[in-house]
Amino acid sequence: ARSSECLDWLDTQEPDSVLYVAFGSSIAKLSQEEFEELVLGLEASKVPFLLTVRPPQFVDEGDTTVLVKNSDFYKNFVERTKGRDLVVSWAPQREVLAHRAVAGFVSHCGWNSVLESVSSGVPIICWPRIYEEGLNRKIMAERCRIGVEVSD
Repeated sequence: ARSSECLDWLDTQEPDSVLYVAFGSSIAKLSQEEFEELVLGLEASKVPFLLTVRPPQFVDEGDTTVLVKNSDFYKNFVERTKGRDLVVSWAPQREVLAHRAVAGFVSHCGWNSVLESVSSGVPIICWPRIYEEGLNRKIMAERCRIGVEVSD
């Protein structure tokens, strides 16, 4: 049995049309500015996307964690992109990457994400945050040439 609204939503999308965005369960966080740039880029792309947002993971304002889902910025973004996106707090990544609708993957390049992407034949947009992720990005983008790097 299918366990996720993500898979049902993906079933309604054209083959090779969706960008999947997830940063795993790592402790790395995006700043508010990075998060806003990410979602503005997704909006401007006009591409259907599946975005996994775990608020404490995504925003770190010094000692204060801002809950992104409660911000006006986030609410306006969701309203503007309604109909061509799905924003969830969790997705069954292996199944999502194997879905016919998924064309690309924006990832932190954690090893499990890399393996799941490669095994599904989905290219990666690499945005490493911490630990071995930089090395994994180097392997994917420079050595294997099945990923591209997000530059600062």
